[in-house]
Amino acid sequence: MLLWRLMMDDKERKTLREHIVWLGSQLEQERKQNQQTVVFIKRLLDPEDLGHAVSNETRQIAYQLLIENHHIERASWQQNN
Repeated sequence: MLLWRLMMDDKERKTLREHIVWLGSQLEQERKQNQQTVVFIKRLLDPEDLGHAVSNETRQIAYQLLIENHHIERASWQQNN
């Protein structure tokens, strides 16, 4: 019975493959959104870009978000390695 459970039929393999592809595409989409957010936050911090138009409080919040994102990314990388 255990051997039967280990063997998947073609339909199950196809379904599993579709799920893996979908999860991969969702992960890539999230990664791109995160990259765009980081680019925007860096623009808020840059006085030569958007930074001149925002308050000091806004720049402080943007800096904190950037630091938190960096820590989350580092923790994720360390968990995976």
